[in-house]
Amino acid sequence: MPGTSRRPSWRKRSLHCSIGIGDTLVRAKVATTFGKPAGVFRLTQGNWLEVMGSRPTMDLWGVGTKVSRRLATLGIKTVAEARGRRPRRPGSRVRSKNGALVRAAGTGDGSRVVDDTPWVARGHSRETTFQRDLTDGAQIVDAVRELAGHVLEDVAAEGRPVIGLTLKVRYAPFTTRTYARKMPETSDPAEVLARALDLVAKIEPDRPIRLLGLRAEMTMPQDSREGHTPTRSGW
Repeated sequence: MPGTSRRPSWRKRSLHCSIGIGDTLVRAKVATTFGKPAGVFRLTQGNWLEVMGSRPTMDLWGVGTKVSRRLATLGIKTVAEARGRRPRRPGSRVRSKNGALVRAAGTGDGSRVVDDTPWVARGHSRETTFQRDLTDGAQIVDAVRELAGHVLEDVAAEGRPVIGLTLKVRYAPFTTRTYARKMPETSDPAEVLARALDLVAKIEPDRPIRLLGLRAEMTMPQDSREGHTPTRSGW
């Protein structure tokens, strides 16, 4: 009604927002962690080491459990230690390029320009965790067929050909394996399904399966910006 004050819908739902402010995109991203659950935090070159120096490398944006463990074996356990790491020679356990990336992550340096280019997916994936382990070959084939159907729907919406497939298998007790193959560009659902079923043949026999996942990699649009899609550094 005119003249009536209404509370924002987010207040009605008790939702909140955290804001990170930084002088690089990386620092702004990390700063959001300190702003949670409903605050504002500023992280810049001036207070980076004070705030982040003693923290584990896993607190860096883009560094997960696997990467942090690998860095720990090299004596890099904190952000400050990553900051001081220099690139190593080729053939060492941290390649020269990746050594530079480690050091950049440790300083929080990076782009200062916000890019509003729409995000472009490199691929689509689906996975299912089963209430009962799959032990029968026919069950496995049916499950992969169902996953492929969902993935193909997502791919069709993109309108781009498939160039690779990855089948993720989690055996019980919890051992995860991935089986991948590259393929010529194709938009034929029957061809994609056939190649997905080829990967089923790589599954270890007589092992119960707890989870199956299928990912389809697609060609990138010609007008997509190089490196736009976020990817891991490969450490």
